[in-house]
Amino acid sequence: MHPRLKLPLLALCSSTLLLCACGPNEAVAMAAAPPAVAASAETVVSYRGNLLEDAAALQAAQDALENLPPFRGKAVNVFDNIDFFDGVRPRIEADIQDPNRLEKIDHYVYDQGRWRYTDTLRIPPEGLDISKKLTPLSQVRFADAAAVAAVWSQKARSVNAVVTEPYFVSYVLLDKERKRFWHTATIEAVGEQYYLSFHADGSVWEFKKLGREGQ
Repeated sequence: MHPRLKLPLLALCSSTLLLCACGPNEAVAMAAAPPAVAASAETVVSYRGNLLEDAAALQAAQDALENLPPFRGKAVNVFDNIDFFDGVRPRIEADIQDPNRLEKIDHYVYDQGRWRYTDTLRIPPEGLDISKKLTPLSQVRFADAAAVAAVWSQKARSVNAVVTEPYFVSYVLLDKERKRFWHTATIEAVGEQYYLSFHADGSVWEFKKLGREGQ
């Protein structure tokens, strides 16, 4: 047998055995899973330390997303927001329009150095213009999350925040304004809270102290 045929054949045999080991309902669900599930095996160069502070790792994750089999060579559009996490479970979460079925939005998660398909969102409400909530992936720079996280950390230290290690940023779409901006976790200091957001280019949009309830 030609060496190149061994791996696909082994994968096919493994899948067949796995389906046989499952119950009827599980087997049907697995068989119906989109091809994107297979893409989860494509591992990206791993990172060390805080994912949000590693611009190279973030860029590698974006490159890997664009090169998943369902998206390779096609225009990829992000639906709504992109969320970046560190902390207990470092990951990136994004909803992506299926390039072959434009009305279909799939949820992808990047963690432990790889992307995996996790779920298909419900069909959007009737009358919703999906196109207004889409952003070409080519217009997004995952690496910019690192610059945003760095400023968040600086601001947190400047107010003696309880937590100064960045753990969440989100690239958010404002529907009405058709504007993208970076939203971040609230900065928590003793007796005080601060809100920090950024324009799409990474420059600070707003940094303000939040009022407490009853004040």
